[in-house]
Amino acid sequence: MKLFRCYVLGSLVVLFLLPVTGQGQSRFKSRYLKYVDEARTQAIAGTLIPIATGMSTTLLFDNDTIETTGSLMAVYGLVIGPSMGNFYARDYLRGMLGVAARLGGGYLMLDATRELAGDDVADALGWDHSSVKFTDTKILIGAGLILGSAIYNIVSSKASVHRYNKKKGYILGVVPGVFDDTIVPMITASVQF
Repeated sequence: MKLFRCYVLGSLVVLFLLPVTGQGQSRFKSRYLKYVDEARTQAIAGTLIPIATGMSTTLLFDNDTIETTGSLMAVYGLVIGPSMGNFYARDYLRGMLGVAARLGGGYLMLDATRELAGDDVADALGWDHSSVKFTDTKILIGAGLILGSAIYNIVSSKASVHRYNKKKGYILGVVPGVFDDTIVPMITASVQF
């Protein structure tokens, strides 16, 4: 049963990452600009890969050290991962506000670890001491904070990239363009007053 859950979890990660990593515009990148596709890729991959890896190792291995490390990796992916796109664009305030919201939501959901992630993760982390129902107000508010702030950080990575590029004020840059269904480098110029 554990192997089946790991297989399903790994398949979902691969399905989510395929459209993200197959960006064709990454051939021509300016070293002065940040890119929206790169920010979103870092946010989504920074969330899904640690969660999938951590949950899989926790389910597959019966070693306490490995289970604890895997569980902490999953928590890292859930708390820090969605903000990776904001951190890439050097929008640390927006990224850290999302981390703070997810930490608060996680604090409200500590006692739901066993119900959400399973016995192995709850035993490895050691902070779930009571059984709860999913309709508990703390769990609903905590889940709303975690899910809402994760979605916000992934979506807001676009605004962080645009803010960085506007603040940087590049003059000349090489960006990808499409000409006759072929991606070609294009030189762009921008002047800020």
